[in-house]
Amino acid sequence: MEFAARPVAELISLTARDVHPPLYYMIVRMFLLMGQGLGIVGGAPGQLAPEILAKLVSILPFFILMIYSLTTVRKHYGLLASGLFSFAIISMPQLPEYTTEIRMYSWTILFVTAALLHAMSLIRSEMAGNEAGWDVADALALWLYSSAAAYSHYYGAFSVGIILGIMLIWMIVYFVKNMKSENLKSVNVKALALAIGLINLTAASYVPWISVVLKQVSAVKANYWIQPVGLRSLGSCAKYLFKGYFTNEALATVIAVALFILIAFMFARTVMRAFKSYRTVAANSTEAADLDSRTFDVFTLYAFMILPLLIFAGLLASWLIRPVFVNRYMLPAYGCFWLAVSIMVAKELETGAVLGKAKAGMLAAALLLVLMAVVGAVDFKTFIGNEQYRKVNMDKTLALFEELDSDTIIISNFNHVQGLLSYYLNKGEGDYKIYLYQEKAEPLIEETVPGLLSIDDPIDIANYLEGGKKVLFLGSFNSRDVLVKEWEDNLGIKNENQGSYLMERYWFDVFKLSL
Repeated sequence: MEFAARPVAELISLTARDVHPPLYYMIVRMFLLMGQGLGIVGGAPGQLAPEILAKLVSILPFFILMIYSLTTVRKHYGLLASGLFSFAIISMPQLPEYTTEIRMYSWTILFVTAALLHAMSLIRSEMAGNEAGWDVADALALWLYSSAAAYSHYYGAFSVGIILGIMLIWMIVYFVKNMKSENLKSVNVKALALAIGLINLTAASYVPWISVVLKQVSAVKANYWIQPVGLRSLGSCAKYLFKGYFTNEALATVIAVALFILIAFMFARTVMRAFKSYRTVAANSTEAADLDSRTFDVFTLYAFMILPLLIFAGLLASWLIRPVFVNRYMLPAYGCFWLAVSIMVAKELETGAVLGKAKAGMLAAALLLVLMAVVGAVDFKTFIGNEQYRKVNMDKTLALFEELDSDTIIISNFNHVQGLLSYYLNKGEGDYKIYLYQEKAEPLIEETVPGLLSIDDPIDIANYLEGGKKVLFLGSFNSRDVLVKEWEDNLGIKNENQGSYLMERYWFDVFKLSL
């Protein structure tokens, strides 16, 4: 929010010193300026708080994805695939949280998924034959979405790199296979030219940020917070992807394992069907129905493989540089993955219905559909409950803030809580000082958030109390109890616990200190 409040030049400069590209913050800034210009965002009664607008901005990409689902996905893969994808993209494990998270993930999911859909369209254009003409719209959209993904999140850049790489290999191989004069008419060379052009244009668009990337890589090599990765990371990824928010841990694990097995089974069937469809459908046919038959399963595999390849890229980067992969970095490819799963389910159910047989594939798809519905419903219901619970507790915390005055000495032992405290307390005309105990705030946070100070010696706390100051310790983690006991044992500083409070995602206890 602090980045988005600044002019674009300063915003870009700040993000260059952070670990994320700048586009997301620019998007939030654009909406904030629009909201302020229209008078709907601000601190007056009846106006939206900037944070609320930023949460709404995170919802918008999912609506755009649903438009793609109702148009492009429905056109090529059917109504069932479209409906299931629209459901999955907001309800599968982890995804509900990001519908309102003030982060770049929802926008990166949109950019990567849309890039995939336009890449598929460009491949279809090549395979439609030399009478298809120039497909400038898809090429332009693919360039814009690919560039946007790369400027939103580095794992978005990995994702579109995979999408563009597979697309280029596919189109070149198809061209080479049909180079003979009698088959060349089945190739739209213009689509291949557009693909090569847009890939070069995407790379050129990223050149201004390359020097920043190299500096950030150097900084990450020197020091970064992510823990080492290994073979156990694969299990952790699967858990993150499939495990829902069930109160019964054993049930959640069983359903996650069932999802994994069913999707693996469907994937294997799709691979076999893809080989079969290429053998049975005329290789040089440019009829729309034949094109869809030839590409249906291969495109499903194309979408499916983005996520596994992204995980591989993240683990490889962690091995080559230092650990730079955590589970949420899979999110940019989530749209592609659940699109592929939705298409697999729809294909199996529709094929089984046409044949009139309860084949293994149809039974597996039906079970997978039921499990997805259950997991999605439970996850979204839990998300709503969590948001309502968070709102009640945030209102309680904001009421606490209203009771504080700027002369109060506020101490925290966690830098994230310190930053958020100062952000909320100093949003208006406040001049609050928040002290971090025996640590310093991160330089970038200290530069963008006002009122961040340090207190190194507990004797200073005693001095403030002797001077008549009101002193509150907002303690996080179990270390808070250790600290207040040390202060009491060594300096006679008494404490009164006034309760637990939630600020966004962080809990802290409020201790009123006295001598």
